[in-house]
Amino acid sequence: MKIVLFAKVFFILLLFSLVFFIFTQTDLLGLAKMLAASALLAVLFTFVYPELRGIKHGDTVMVISSDSPYSILGRFGTALNDAKKNSEIKIRLADGSEISGIVESYEGVLTPPRVRAIYEERLVEKQI
Repeated sequence: MKIVLFAKVFFILLLFSLVFFIFTQTDLLGLAKMLAASALLAVLFTFVYPELRGIKHGDTVMVISSDSPYSILGRFGTALNDAKKNSEIKIRLADGSEISGIVESYEGVLTPPRVRAIYEERLVEKQI
């Protein structure tokens, strides 16, 4: 997830650097410095932005069950409200059920934000 953000930010900064290089009397060393600065700013933005943004309504999140503390993979769902780290959030899963959970971490390099489930509404079929 962060890779896509990094690519977008770096591409935009790269374009600004090249436009500045074209329209000014900058030498190749100046261009190299601008490209290095673009890469550095893109990396910084990539790691700071998720912390400032948090989780917004409609974002995809990964739900980790509180039953198994060692599970790495979870179910995917959609956030139903905005939330920050260590706050409660409601999530709708693909099957339509809703879960309440606590935001554990924001998005990783390749993974969506992680939410630990604290309450899950489960439907039980009546057997006759």
